[in-house]
Amino acid sequence: MKNQIHLKTVSLVAALLAAVMAVLGLGMSALPANAAELADAEITLSTESVVSSQWDQVDLTCAWSVPDNSQPGDTFSIQLPSELRWFGAASFDLDNSAGDTVATAVANDTGLVVFTLTDFVGTHPLDVGGTCSFTTQYSVKPANGETQELTFTVGSSVVRVPVVIEPCRSDCDPGVPTSVGKSMWWSDAGQTELESVFYMPPMVSETNDVVVTDTPAPGMEIDCSRVTPRVGQRVGNAGNIVTPYDDDEYPASIECSPQELTVTWTGLPEGEHVELFVVTEVTDASLASYENNGTVTISGQETPVGAQTRRSSGSGTGEGTATPTPTPTPSTTTATPKPTPSATTTTATPTPGPSTTSPVVVVPTEEPSEPARAESSEQLANTGSQGAAFVFVAAALLAVGSVLAFAGAKWSRRRSH
Repeated sequence: MKNQIHLKTVSLVAALLAAVMAVLGLGMSALPANAAELADAEITLSTESVVSSQWDQVDLTCAWSVPDNSQPGDTFSIQLPSELRWFGAASFDLDNSAGDTVATAVANDTGLVVFTLTDFVGTHPLDVGGTCSFTTQYSVKPANGETQELTFTVGSSVVRVPVVIEPCRSDCDPGVPTSVGKSMWWSDAGQTELESVFYMPPMVSETNDVVVTDTPAPGMEIDCSRVTPRVGQRVGNAGNIVTPYDDDEYPASIECSPQELTVTWTGLPEGEHVELFVVTEVTDASLASYENNGTVTISGQETPVGAQTRRSSGSGTGEGTATPTPTPTPSTTTATPKPTPSATTTTATPTPGPSTTSPVVVVPTEEPSEPARAESSEQLANTGSQGAAFVFVAAALLAVGSVLAFAGAKWSRRRSH
């Protein structure tokens, strides 16, 4: 009795395993082929930007192509050199002229840009390629008056791109400002806010009044909650005022609206430094550039200042060609003449009157031929072989379970006699 129960248990386990393996096999047979990193992708890079100081904008353009019959999900990449920092939108599409997305691009904080082919290349696998353009920032202090060669890593290859370095001509070295001016930059990666700073040399008179006005152009508004006046006697290596601040001793008077800002200091002593930080929000994201103008008046002497910042974004194009449909060749079939069947001709005895002729009966002498069997197509090696293996194992386990079940039944009959 125990052996009977044991055999039944083993047979049930085998049958259950067979079912599980069959389901796994069917599931794996439906899985697509794994995506690949395209080591043979070709990319050329170039720039016409000129660098004069750290954080200058460097615009890059590229042309790219991948081998024929690359698959959806395949990737290739560009690694920016250490001199450049990715700037702008972190992802963008590469579309063809009809609006179909051929590939997508995503950049991370380390400057690695990964391009991924879309389903478009599944139906257009030939001549896949296109262009791209994106914006970076020169993240180190450049050497003056020379051409710097930047090294990009493209897959397993290296692409070298020269960038022109020109000497800086005004307020180039960090430290104490020597003139009145204004700078503006994007304060977020989504490019929804701009931050600017008004800077000026130290006060030269015994007592000084300073008035700063700021007027943003259409498409931007001042955030009055983020206006930061600063007063102090010490300047750090970056050229900005550092602690201890004298803001409480020489407080600023602020009049602010989204379209205009006025900040006033009175009675500033000789040697005191003044700067003003302002945050503006973008109200029209369709503009290619944003401009912010103003004035700085020190002891009655007014100086106009302004700054402009371009919107930066990655973009690109892509194309591909569908596999040409073969033109069918008309087939010429030569008919085999059928043998003329023999017929029995009976000669009637002539009788007076009109003559008659017996009809000729044609009897087929060949049986219809059997249609030729279609040749079986060979299955691709990497699109279901795993599933076939699982189904085979399932069938084997099912057979084992059946044999064990049969043996259990036979053993039960023997025990009952």
